[in-house]
Amino acid sequence: MSSHYAMSLDMINRHYQEPNRNRYETRQFWEELYPLIAAAGFDHIEVPFEPVWQFGGRSGVPMTPYSIETKYGNSESYRELLASAGIRGVSAVTFTPNLFVRNPHMDFYFGAFGHFATQAIGFARDLGADLLVLSPSAYAGRLFHYHPGLKDDAGDFIVRTLTLFTELAAKAKDEGVKLGLRPEYWSILPVNTVVDFCRQQDNVELVVNTAHIALSGSDPAAFLNTNIDITAYVQLSDTKLEDSNTFARAPNPEFPPQQATQVFCDAGQGRVPVNDILERVRGSLPPERVCFSNHHTRDPMRAMLRNRALINQHCSQTPLSDVVEA
Repeated sequence: MSSHYAMSLDMINRHYQEPNRNRYETRQFWEELYPLIAAAGFDHIEVPFEPVWQFGGRSGVPMTPYSIETKYGNSESYRELLASAGIRGVSAVTFTPNLFVRNPHMDFYFGAFGHFATQAIGFARDLGADLLVLSPSAYAGRLFHYHPGLKDDAGDFIVRTLTLFTELAAKAKDEGVKLGLRPEYWSILPVNTVVDFCRQQDNVELVVNTAHIALSGSDPAAFLNTNIDITAYVQLSDTKLEDSNTFARAPNPEFPPQQATQVFCDAGQGRVPVNDILERVRGSLPPERVCFSNHHTRDPMRAMLRNRALINQHCSQTPLSDVVEA
């Protein structure tokens, strides 16, 4: 008997070329994946919202309203397909603004961020998800490239970002969606700034990505324990790296320039105390609010089975009366 957690579709790497990568852009690939996710014991999925797929990409990637409508007619039909594959719901939609750092015009960045974040709110609503997870900013290193003044003074940028989040929180509330902010080691916004904003702002809650917290210099279990009262969602991610000091401000901080490695690894394969975190969230968050996030894993099928083995091991160490049933 074990809890049914969520699985993030972000485990599939859609962004880098490799042999046969275009199979990820087909409807067939994703429709085969859903029952495999369910077979591994996960009955909710987390869906990234990626506007790039409505700008000429193939429509098989189910990460925009355009893709869903093109392949299924509407979101209701897509949700029926998920249910038939054993996926009971969408736990959250995620969105990051890295796509919009491409010129020296700050108005372009904030305008595009706000426009597409509003689309993401509607996307979450249509998929039946009541949470939109936002990155606080694009990669700091990429922003510094186009806006070098931010290296010395990011105060106005942070104020403008928080003002945007306040506006988005109000829009989300009207749609029955909560805004979740995820502190990230590569963001211009410090972790404490994000946490304080979540404590003060209506309809905004904290999302804890465990690898990001670890790479920001905090113990993720202790961080979660301190902030569990404002935490809406946990992304169980992992890393083998001790810190991000040498690459957090790199243009692409997911791949350290001095190391031939990815930052993230499959949950349970690094130094994040995943078992401790599972124990802490038990009774505090429903299982679908805990998402296994194997960011751009080399082997999605192996990653899911690794996750399931970890969950089974955790449940075998938990008194049967304390195990949450799906």
